[in-house]
Amino acid sequence: MAVFGTCGAAFIGSWMDENVSAPALPGTLEDQGRLEAINSKFEHWLPIVQRLRANPDYVEADVYGNFSEDEKTQRLTSGPLRGSRGIGLQRVFYNDKEKTAVNVAYLGPGLEGWPTMVHGGALGTIIDEHLGRVAIRNLPQRTGVTANLELQYRAPVFSNNFYTFHATLDQERSTERKAFVRGEVRDMVGKLCVEASALFVVPKNYKLREDGERF
Repeated sequence: MAVFGTCGAAFIGSWMDENVSAPALPGTLEDQGRLEAINSKFEHWLPIVQRLRANPDYVEADVYGNFSEDEKTQRLTSGPLRGSRGIGLQRVFYNDKEKTAVNVAYLGPGLEGWPTMVHGGALGTIIDEHLGRVAIRNLPQRTGVTANLELQYRAPVFSNNFYTFHATLDQERSTERKAFVRGEVRDMVGKLCVEASALFVVPKNYKLREDGERF
């Protein structure tokens, strides 16, 4: 009984540290340590990562590869939402044959709208960006903007956890100036949490920067 009591106390203490204590500020030693732990879990403990890496049709890449470090600070998800308290990690796996991508992301406690639950607006931002990656890669201009985004929230998304963001181009409906994309958010056991659909367009009268070939 003493052993179980000790283990239980240790578990509760760890849970309290992760879910109740104040999130670490970006750039601090505490934040760096938490980011290293997040990355270690990504590398060694997520079966979906191993499955995607074993599939030769998927190419792995970091997000924001087309932007400099200074430019990243001016983007919402890589600037204000960076660090272990926000989007602690994002890694994209892209399948050009199927025009689909999987973003494995860690969602920290600073994204909460209600205790332990990720804010729907924060989810919408990540979903919008991820669907846009697939859209832009399949628009000849390599650029575009969101014209429409529809979300159906199916189950809670909890902070301090990894989730997968999926996006697939609707090739039949898409054109050279319009890209229709479908998406989902799932937890690590495959439970559906969010369904999404979006339309991205290339503006006719406004020049946008090309995002290039990287993610």
